[in-house]
Amino acid sequence: MENESSEFFARQVVLPGVGLEGLAKLRAATIAVAGVGGVGSSAAYYLARSGVGRIRLVDQDIVEPSNLPRVHGASQEDLFHSKAEVLSRRLSDFGNWLSVETVVETITDRNVDDLFRDVDLIFDGLDNFRTRYILNRFALQSHTPYLFASAVSDQAHLALLNPPQTPCLECVMPHVMDRFEDSCETLGVGPSITGLTGSIGAETILRSLLGRPTLLRDHLMTIDMGGPEFLFTKLSRRDDCAVCGKFPDENPEASPTVTLLCGEHTANVLPFDRLDLHLSQISAMIPTERILANTNSVLVYREGPYTISLFRNGRLLIGDIDEETEASKVANHVWRTVKNMKIADAEKTSTHI
Repeated sequence: MENESSEFFARQVVLPGVGLEGLAKLRAATIAVAGVGGVGSSAAYYLARSGVGRIRLVDQDIVEPSNLPRVHGASQEDLFHSKAEVLSRRLSDFGNWLSVETVVETITDRNVDDLFRDVDLIFDGLDNFRTRYILNRFALQSHTPYLFASAVSDQAHLALLNPPQTPCLECVMPHVMDRFEDSCETLGVGPSITGLTGSIGAETILRSLLGRPTLLRDHLMTIDMGGPEFLFTKLSRRDDCAVCGKFPDENPEASPTVTLLCGEHTANVLPFDRLDLHLSQISAMIPTERILANTNSVLVYREGPYTISLFRNGRLLIGDIDEETEASKVANHVWRTVKNMKIADAEKTSTHI
């Protein structure tokens, strides 16, 4: 082990159950963090600081002003940049023992296998149950441990699930609907609860990788900052669970192409065919005063009353919108405009030739 990392982890390796052998296990592990907002970025930060060797950051979103208090490492300069890429840059500074993979993508039933293949454990830092249930099914089918973590208002919930050895998420929280009135925008959330949730989740993952005991293997932890109180509820499997029960649903509902993000007045729109856009060329055709951010992975600009985030694969986040039909219209307009831009650029190039 290099002298640099030996000194970095000097206090950690003397902890009971860690040592050099435990540190080697952590450095050989691959953890996927799904959703790198306040909870997920906190967990990723402490996993990286604790010596986990490979971290895969999966997130579809960009940094907005209201995210800055909670997203670890994000600053004003990162506004409208991909959350996953912003966090990756910060984590990559920690040391050469760490490899960070960034995936700027929406998790769907069509790509979940590719996104989370070959990981040792998934940390759920998501903000919606629609996507959580997709991860839950993947965890069951692939036998991948899955740490559920959620924080809203001044409460949080965590559980380490490993179906079929443990209950799955739908055993514990079946048929949860994502509602605006239950979102962080309506109920609020602060950096202390998201940070605490992420750090406890990270410690639970570390203990799991090292084979150390944790109550979260078969209990749901509820944190109430009003006390504060830490409550534990024993978990058990349900025979009638639609995912891991005796008669599972073999035909779950497919992921939609247009999704209104709960509490954000934003629509996520997936293209029918995956594109490979040259965002720098597209940005050159948009007036500079309308552009908010322009990176290799996302171009963010104003289009009338909307804020458009155009990703390299053609996916769109459309801000300041509340209807799926309107989001589809705006998306089709953007895609037609991009197609026309590409045609015009191609004609211009051929003319020069």
